[in-house]
Amino acid sequence: MRRVFALLLILFFIGQSYALPSGIDSRGDNGCLCHGGSDETTIVELVGLPTEYNSSITYNITLSIDSPVEKNEVQGGFRIILSHGEILGDGWQYMDNGYTHTSQINDRREWSAVWIPPEDSDVLATFIIHGNAVNGDGSPQNDEWNSQSIAVPGPDYTGDSAPPDLTNSLNNPQKIVAVVAIILLLILTYKAIKD
Repeated sequence: MRRVFALLLILFFIGQSYALPSGIDSRGDNGCLCHGGSDETTIVELVGLPTEYNSSITYNITLSIDSPVEKNEVQGGFRIILSHGEILGDGWQYMDNGYTHTSQINDRREWSAVWIPPEDSDVLATFIIHGNAVNGDGSPQNDEWNSQSIAVPGPDYTGDSAPPDLTNSLNNPQKIVAVVAIILLLILTYKAIKD
């Protein structure tokens, strides 16, 4: 019975580390953690945003991921957390307070959409963008990801216009849970193999 429980627990954790080709929910708010590691050779770039938005204009935006990761049928995905406004794009979906890809558009590393800015002219619209470059084998091995943050003020915004800080994407409780989960996984794997 202990072996069955250990095996089920191992399969659960392994299942949590595989890709989500149909999009990622709030589990991707801190980065594409199921796709290898964050890597500086993978460049995530959202272009087309103004330095200051005008509420009466919509903006054509393009998200691109440039990476040395091998391209196959499945190439990449993204998660964008937007504080104000709305994004509309073919194959884009809104999931758990963020925008993400669908399985129809994960066969590329460039996506186009339209950003509709907020009606209020006195807010700061912030974008946190996580993008991954995948090799299409369904596992996190040899995949890479990176992030970008952008802030676009309205014409009447008077506060700090700095983009969100991405250096501490995981908070301490999340780090502790991750370390404990890895240790438990290693212990259970050892016990399952030993028995």
